[in-house]
This record gives sequence, C-alpha cells and structure tokens, in this order.
Amino acid sequence: MKFRLYALLLAILATFTLTACGGSDSDNGNEPPTEEQPGDDNDDGDDGDNGDDGSLDVPSTYSFPNADGESTVAYTGQTKRHILLADLVVEMNNLEEDAGQDSVESELNFYFRYDAATSDNITSEFNARDLDGMTILPEDSGELTYGAIAGGKDLIGKIAGGDGQGNGEVANLIDGEFFGWEDGLEADALPVDLVDYYFAALAHEATDGVSPQIETVDGSVALDTVTIDAHGRDLRQLTQKFLLGAVAFSQGTNDYLQSDFANMLELESDNAYTEGEHNWDEAFGYFGAARDYGDYTIDEIRNVGYKDTNGDDAIDIRSEFNFGNSTNCAKRDAGTAGNTNPTDYTAEVFDAFLTGRAILREAAQTGELTGDRQTELNEQIEVAALTWEKCIAATVVHYINDTVADLEATENGKFQDLAHFKNLAKHWGEMKGFALNLQFSPESPFRADAEALADLKEILSLMGDAPVLADGTQAGQAFEGGVEQYIADMLAARTLMQDAYGFDAENVENW
Repeated sequence: MKFRLYALLLAILATFTLTACGGSDSDNGNEPPTEEQPGDDNDDGDDGDNGDDGSLDVPSTYSFPNADGESTVAYTGQTKRHILLADLVVEMNNLEEDAGQDSVESELNFYFRYDAATSDNITSEFNARDLDGMTILPEDSGELTYGAIAGGKDLIGKIAGGDGQGNGEVANLIDGEFFGWEDGLEADALPVDLVDYYFAALAHEATDGVSPQIETVDGSVALDTVTIDAHGRDLRQLTQKFLLGAVAFSQGTNDYLQSDFANMLELESDNAYTEGEHNWDEAFGYFGAARDYGDYTIDEIRNVGYKDTNGDDAIDIRSEFNFGNSTNCAKRDAGTAGNTNPTDYTAEVFDAFLTGRAILREAAQTGELTGDRQTELNEQIEVAALTWEKCIAATVVHYINDTVADLEATENGKFQDLAHFKNLAKHWGEMKGFALNLQFSPESPFRADAEALADLKEILSLMGDAPVLADGTQAGQAFEGGVEQYIADMLAARTLMQDAYGFDAENVENW
C-alpha cells in the first residue's frame, strides 16, 4: 500500500470541477504550530494586541501569533484526515472488476482505519512535485510522508458514535441516534456501520464478476464501473460525502465548537496555544479552508483551490490549500451570482472563525473570557456552524435539482444512454451522502424541536436508500407512482430544506 499524494491532488482538483470536548484526545498537545506554515502568522502585520478602547482586533487571515511572534495556530491532524479521505477516494476510483481479488475492504480500510504504528512513514511515489512546478511542502519540511503532515490520526477514531467497539467519539452522536439509512443495517446501527456497509458493497461490485445491464433507448448497455451498483447508487460518492459529515462536520460543530472555552485558558502542555485556542483551530481545520481563504475569489476556491501565499515556491497543504466543505461554500455562492439575493457563505463562515479565534486570543492574553466576550463567542459559534451547514444543505438542494433533471430526461422507462444512468447515480449519491450530514450539528435548525427533527427524517425517507430508476423501480422493487412520484417527492424534500434554512426561492431554483 502506498501513499498516493499525486493521485490525491489530482482527485481533489477534479472534485473542484464537480465537488465531550475534543481536547481530551491525542489531537491536542502534539502539533507544533511551526509545522503549519512557518512565518505565516506575521504576514498581515498583526501584532496580536487589542485596541486600547477594548475593541477586538480581528485579522484578515487566520493568523494569530503570540507576543513573541510565535504562531499559536495548530490543526495538522485535521489536514491529515482530509488527505486520508481524499486518498480513500483515489483508492475507490481505482477499483476494477477482478473476481480473484480478496483485499478490497482491507485496501479501503487502510485509509479509514489508518495504522500509524506500521505505516505512518510511507513516502509518496510522487515525492511532492506537481502543482504548477511547486513543491507540496516547503523544502525544510523534510521527506514527504503521512507523518510529515501529522503523527498518528485516522478517520474511524473521529467518526460520530465511535468505532462500534466502545472507542472513539461515542458521546458525539446527538441523542445517541443515527438515522437516514436502513438498507443492510440493524436498527441500532452507528455511522461506522454504514461505512462498513459501503466498503462491503464496493468489494462485492469489484469481485462478483458481473456487469449490470442498463436499459437505454438504444438497447441494453453493460455498466463499466464497479463503484456504482445496479440500483443506481454511486458508492464512492456516498462514502466520501458521508464521511465529510460523520467525521469532519460532526467533529467541528458537535465537538470542538462545543468546548467549555471559558475554562480552557491555560497553555496546553509546552505549546504556544491554550486548550481553547487549539480546539477552535481544530474546528477550523475540519472546515478545510486555507489560512487566507478570504483573499481568494470564489472561482479560485472552487476551481483551483490553492495558491503560493508566502511566495516560497511551495504549496503548503497544511495552510495554503482548500479542502472539503470550504469548497462547497464557494460553489454555492457561485450558483447565486446574479440573483436578487446572492449568498456570501464564504465570507460569513470565515469571518465567524476569525472573530471567534480573536476572542480566544484576547482571553489567552488577559487570562479571562468575560461575560460579554462569551456572548460574542457564542454568536460566532452559531454563525460558523450554521453557515457551514448551509453550505452543505445548499449542496443537497443542488443535487436534488440535478437528480430531478436526470429523471425528467428519462424516456419510455429507459435512460438516454449509459452516461445518463451514471449521472443519476452520481447526483443521487452526492445528494443522499450530504443529506445524511445534516443530523450531526447541535446548531442545526433541524435540532430546534421535535417537529423540525421529524422534517429532516422525512427528507431522508423521501430520498430513500436508492434512487428510483427510469423503469420506476427502487432498489429492485416497484415504486408506487414511479418516476413522476419520486420527482414530486424530491421537490417536497427541497421545499422542506428551503423552509428549514430560509433559503431564497430563486437561489433554490438556480442551485
């Protein structure tokens, strides 16, 4: 097994064209700020002092040096998990039909259940050179390895609900309930069980020696990929999008942003940051934005994703790269450009992360988080979490629209061609995978009361565990009302989403 960073970066760039307190674990105290991007914290001239009038000094980039000019920012573990997830996508994309292989699940689990003790020092066959001729890490970072990003870390250890064996984030499943997917799972299943289900399904598709036949207007055509099953479920998309929520979004909003910041004002071990500052950084790391996210254009975030901010001829993926949901915010903002009420999610979420971090820096300097500052911090937590979620929810709406368009293009119970079927599978997989994410934040409008939560469950139920296909079947069974009824169901789900988040009707139509 090799760490395919070259393939990882290609996969990330391809995606741009498509798409208890956390301080108690090993993520704290072992990520030196100097590993993030040396010198970056002084780029904006911010000396870390607050105004004499008591005003809060908020920098324009995620840059927070202490009085000695030393960076207090650290979230390399979160960056490594983004890389592990992106490499898992590469592994899934590389799967091919081979009835004799018996290692598919173990190959996928290399990234999900990453064993740092035996593999953390595996180097990339790419060796850090591709992005516009620049290195991926600064030259003084040493040999490119997983360990060069961060020691340890895996995905399973941070998934909501834990690893199924009583370990990990057991407490970080809201009300102890996971819902929204039934096929192949027990009634008390955890998110980890759904990941294992997807892995097993991928292994089956790659080893069964069968190519499903897709009915098109020009006749039956063999499906040419093993990441989509005969029921129109894109297992690669489902896995990636679900993990963005069950790991990154859950950890960011239901773990680190829920910290008891007022009682986290002491420096953490021998590090330059307090426990509270570090927890906030880790939430920001899971969001996935570059340090100067606010200086990017929307198109730079969604179509390029990186820039050499400090001019060292290197793209430091620990600070100069946009991962995960940070890119979805830009995509949805782009989708409302020219509308009457365009969104500006990128600015809203980044400003909230900057302001909240500035409050915690001030508290670290003064040794106190005052009542007024706590109130301000709570406001920034709500804005950061809710805007982050709106980017996900708007993406669900986007893929509802795509799914409906795909279904409207079916003809006489058949697909136009194989690409039509594959597009439906992709769009539905992204829609469902992202929609499952919406249960993981306590700041969600779906957590307002029992009625709101019932609406989310209704949305997921309307989507089902597979799309309705051109012939009117869902997961091999006749769907009452066929394609026409399923389109109506998707539009009903979209309306529930629009109402929950207060989305502008024109934006909903255009996403």
